[in-house]
Amino acid sequence: MLRRHVSGVPNHVTSPESIISTAWSPDGNRLAYVSFEHGPATVYIQDLATGKRERLFKGGEQVSAPAWSPDGKRMAVVMVRGGQRDIYTLSLTTRLVSRLTHSSSVNFTTEPVWSPDGSYIVYTGHAGGRPQLYRIDADGGESKRLTFSGNYNTRGAFSPDGKLLAMVHGGDSGYHIAVLELETGALRIVTETSLDESPSFAPNGSMILYATRTRNRGVLAAVSADGRVSQRYDLQEGGDAREPAWGPIVTP
Repeated sequence: MLRRHVSGVPNHVTSPESIISTAWSPDGNRLAYVSFEHGPATVYIQDLATGKRERLFKGGEQVSAPAWSPDGKRMAVVMVRGGQRDIYTLSLTTRLVSRLTHSSSVNFTTEPVWSPDGSYIVYTGHAGGRPQLYRIDADGGESKRLTFSGNYNTRGAFSPDGKLLAMVHGGDSGYHIAVLELETGALRIVTETSLDESPSFAPNGSMILYATRTRNRGVLAAVSADGRVSQRYDLQEGGDAREPAWGPIVTP
């Protein structure tokens, strides 16, 4: 279940099966997510005001990791076809599906995210069991590796100005949130917790929301982009917090 509060009124997205990989539309009015209610994982879009929802892919392929383009007209997803797990884009107007990456069984791709200007997509490439972040033009072409520090860099998330890329960085001391300066290639670890996941920049770019674990429970936490300020959020309803996503600024 996902809950969003607008003017104090909660809206709910529910499913008889697990809901994962939630992604806000740029205008904040719709939510894309993955559900297993009809068998293999597939992507739905739901209007948060009316509750109306749409299943985007009906061919039976396994589809996951939806990511909206900044203009809301396209969606990047991970799709399994012919045993290959690759990044595809879907036009939400024409329904044209385009394949961006061409992976193999040992070098598959996951977790697409659009650059703020919509010109390229960053994704996680799993080459030889050591995941790293890569970029590819939104219309296809050659991929370029972005991360070289450490053996584990996943879950890329852009700052609103496109200058920084937050990620989960794994090393000997655990899994931390790190920030990459895209212009210089400099990478710095910004959290002191050690089981971190799912970074998401605030709309103003000042803070990064993420999930971590403490006392065997998933909790929400936030850290400033420079790592100087951190805080933790306790959920009133209890339970585990997983895969947070900071929603866009919505004007009435």
